[in-house]
Amino acid sequence: MRMIARNPVAFTYDPAHKGAPYTIDGRKWMNSGELKEIIAKALHNLPAHKDGNTAFDEGSDIPEFRASVKSSKATLTTKPLNGVNFTEMLDDYFARVASTEFWWIELNDEYVTVYKMSAEKFRKFTEMFAKLTSYGTIRYAKTNSKMLTWLDRNV
Repeated sequence: MRMIARNPVAFTYDPAHKGAPYTIDGRKWMNSGELKEIIAKALHNLPAHKDGNTAFDEGSDIPEFRASVKSSKATLTTKPLNGVNFTEMLDDYFARVASTEFWWIELNDEYVTVYKMSAEKFRKFTEMFAKLTSYGTIRYAKTNSKMLTWLDRNV
């Protein structure tokens, strides 16, 4: 399912805050993924704040929907995965993940697109647009036109 809406969260961007250039209150600075999680919550009438990071196998970014939130250049998880290659690590992730929904968030100007995927669809997306890094983590590519075309056609 694809949801397109006006962004309900006012924020400030300041590139001087390297790694965390966004704020909604002028005090706490956050990265793009944290901002998009807050926006996704606000779109669903939930409190617009970032909770502490919950391990992928213990809970979800948005527990009310059992949803994991991801966006451009995100890591699948920072918690170690079992396996010696990409496929084995994905098998481990999907065998243990607590979330049942996976939301890819795109923010363009004043609009937000939320692509809501099942585990099966999200795995296909991950196989196409993520790779195993030299650090042993799985990281998504920066959002690009091929990725957006896939999402628009498949979600």
